[in-house]
Amino acid sequence: MNNKNKLRDGGIARAFSSRNFRLFWYGHFSFIIGVWVNRASVAWLTWDMTGSETWLGYMGAASMVPMLFLGPLSGATADRYGHRRQLQIATAIGGVFPFIMATMVYTETITPIALLVLTLLGGSTRAFNVPARNAMVHALVDKKDISAVIAVNGASYHSGNFIGPAIAGVVLFYGSVAIALYAYAAVSFGVVILYKFLDIEDGGTEKKDRKSIGAELAEGFRYAYNHTGIRNLMIMTAIVTLFLQPYMEMLPAFATEIFGRKVEGYAMLATSAGLGAMFGGLWLAQRGRTEGLMRILLVSTLIGVLSVIAFSQTSNFYLAMAEMFLSGIALVSSGICTLSLIQNSVDANVRGRVISFNGILVTGGPALGAIIIGTVAERYGVQNPVMVSALLGLVIWLIMVRPNMKQAARLEIAD
Repeated sequence: MNNKNKLRDGGIARAFSSRNFRLFWYGHFSFIIGVWVNRASVAWLTWDMTGSETWLGYMGAASMVPMLFLGPLSGATADRYGHRRQLQIATAIGGVFPFIMATMVYTETITPIALLVLTLLGGSTRAFNVPARNAMVHALVDKKDISAVIAVNGASYHSGNFIGPAIAGVVLFYGSVAIALYAYAAVSFGVVILYKFLDIEDGGTEKKDRKSIGAELAEGFRYAYNHTGIRNLMIMTAIVTLFLQPYMEMLPAFATEIFGRKVEGYAMLATSAGLGAMFGGLWLAQRGRTEGLMRILLVSTLIGVLSVIAFSQTSNFYLAMAEMFLSGIALVSSGICTLSLIQNSVDANVRGRVISFNGILVTGGPALGAIIIGTVAERYGVQNPVMVSALLGLVIWLIMVRPNMKQAARLEIAD
């Protein structure tokens, strides 16, 4: 098969051959860029108003914490009322808050407290947005293309990580914070309209079949726990998010204390990891099939563990950049494989809830791990706590290799 045919038959081409996925991706990628523009704008506005690193931390937490508390509820409501419907409602409401922010900035009435409250409210809408968005992917393409679609979305997210802040920088330099925030609000409202044109079954349960929200949450939890393959996958998610990913929060300390560099050193390390993540996502997207994902998941997680251990102990900055690139490939590949296998094997009636449980690990794991590592690093320095955390992940990985391989066929097979 020549290169042209390989590209045509690869996962990326198959995914974009679906009209529904093309429409979804246009909205998804635009929204992701908007999210990063919003984050950069809020961070700059916070710093401009307060000059405080503590306030920057508060704003960052305000956008993430709601997922920890609202994630399970949002998964249950998505399964109950329909994934697209919830995504549209959450995105529309989410567009209101940056509009209010922008208006307050324009009228010079914004305060740090008001910005914090609006950021928290915006984070709450994204807690309902993410599980619905991830669960809806299954309705866009054939089951055999789910892995490619998830990988394309992962690569898009990490591309937005670079493009969004760059756009924000241009808008902030030549325009203003208010313009950037108004633009994010406009994108949110535009995405809501775009998703009206998706030709998909929305899902949701009939009123006569609905239980209480509490009962539906319990049902989803029992399903995830009793499904051995999915339970094992979530343990793999915990390895990556709790024991490995928190090193990203420590990069400023590595850049200054270990490598003797300033903000440009931090930026180079973070960019190396981001480029690796984008590369890993595109590779899995082009591969485009679920068969063999379990082996890739296990190997990539191991490579992630080893690259984080190596990074924690190196004193050569350029070697550290290479290790960051490798860890970016490995950890994003692990996450994409996990979500692909869950999507491939979960029952449709509990998909939103199960994905939301995995989302809690993805969101809460790095936050908890960073708190623990950061606290220990205050006393013992940053290198050894990161290494010990990765070694703990390695121990759990060794325990989980055989149980996961036993479930590979069940998780990878497509109906």
